[in-house]
Amino acid sequence: MKKTICLFLTCACTVPVFSYAANPNFQEGQTTSPQMRQYFEGRKAEYTQYLADLATYNQAVAYQQAWDRQTNQEDKAQQETQANLQAAINQTAQECAQYTDPAEQQACRQTVTDMQTRMFDQAAQYEEYRQDRLRSRPVVGPKPTFHDNTAELAKAYIFDENEVLKEKVHIVGARNMKDERGRSINNEGDVRAYYERQYGGR
Repeated sequence: MKKTICLFLTCACTVPVFSYAANPNFQEGQTTSPQMRQYFEGRKAEYTQYLADLATYNQAVAYQQAWDRQTNQEDKAQQETQANLQAAINQTAQECAQYTDPAEQQACRQTVTDMQTRMFDQAAQYEEYRQDRLRSRPVVGPKPTFHDNTAELAKAYIFDENEVLKEKVHIVGARNMKDERGRSINNEGDVRAYYERQYGGR
């Protein structure tokens, strides 16, 4: 009886995970090769979309982090500005106490008051800018997820002459598969060699 061997292992390199929404149930004696291929192609398409969504998400995260870094730098600069203004006010206030002329003292105190007003105005303007800027912070949606369903990729599928699934074979060394000589099968090359020895030429 002619047997067709389909190794979907190659998909594992490009499609490491599959959507939980399409859980395969490949039945020996029922599932056809075209049905399985359609399933794997569908999962590849879903994974491609997942990668695109993940790239968009990562870019949004990068934009948000850059926005946060700039905002933190601006906040630090604002704190320094306010500290410098306050230091200048304190210095001027100390100088006012040295005046003996009441008129000069009054003028100096007015200068301090004006400096305080400018400091408060500057703080208010920055707060308004800060609140306005807050509305521009990049929004990051939920991180895309893709549910692992690699079990079906850890198998090879043997079909009969009608392209109906005849046998499912585990193919990865992690599952301790051995060949007919008792040696471990560890990679795709080992798998192909094993199938060639078992089914080649039949």
